[in-house]
Amino acid sequence: MTLWPAPKKPEPRTALGLLWMRRTQQNSLVEHGTLLWTSDAKPFVDWAVQMAYSADEVGPQYTSVLTALREYGIEASVTHFQGTGYLVKVDLPDSTHLVIGGPEGLPSRLDQVEQWQVQHESANEHIAFVCHGPDLHQMIIDTKRYLQATGLRYGGHHPLGALPSTEREDGPDKLYGLISDLSELRRVNPQAPGGTLMTIADADGNNGASIAVPAEVVIRMSRLLAVELNVIETYGG
Repeated sequence: MTLWPAPKKPEPRTALGLLWMRRTQQNSLVEHGTLLWTSDAKPFVDWAVQMAYSADEVGPQYTSVLTALREYGIEASVTHFQGTGYLVKVDLPDSTHLVIGGPEGLPSRLDQVEQWQVQHESANEHIAFVCHGPDLHQMIIDTKRYLQATGLRYGGHHPLGALPSTEREDGPDKLYGLISDLSELRRVNPQAPGGTLMTIADADGNNGASIAVPAEVVIRMSRLLAVELNVIETYGG
């Protein structure tokens, strides 16, 4: 950014101003304009800070990060968050998103990043802390693993967030209903070996009910629980 007085010899009643130009590192002109110069320097300082920390300035600094994420199948963008500054944002199919950066946002230059922090959030709540560390490549690998684990567990849709008004409340009745619905799907062969009889009851043993769970459903539930266990052991609950 280059600044200098304009005009050099102002005519009477002509407001003093500063001419400015923004150029690339190759000295190509990007944009230019004139700033009104007053005795109060604060408007000029605010303008300079805003220009230095604008999306046009910060975004290109992180192009290599977005490219590296894209190589792992993760589409992201540099986005401004109110009260935090700029962060790398990954939009997910269930309307939640990942934010990559730090508690104070991204520095204006990539070489100023000391730690990468990734969190899973929705519009109204914090869902999970994904990873934290100084290495960019390791951050991307951990993020990819988290997304894969989430997709395996929930079919690509995270369960947190507002439930539909018709959704049954979490508890034994809902668990029984879900397993019962799975067990009655037409594509399930109830005669295949490997099925089980499952009884679900309240914690005090009352209101028990049994379900004949076909082998296919047993296999699916076992795999989902194994993935859930692995994710909790790796990333925490």
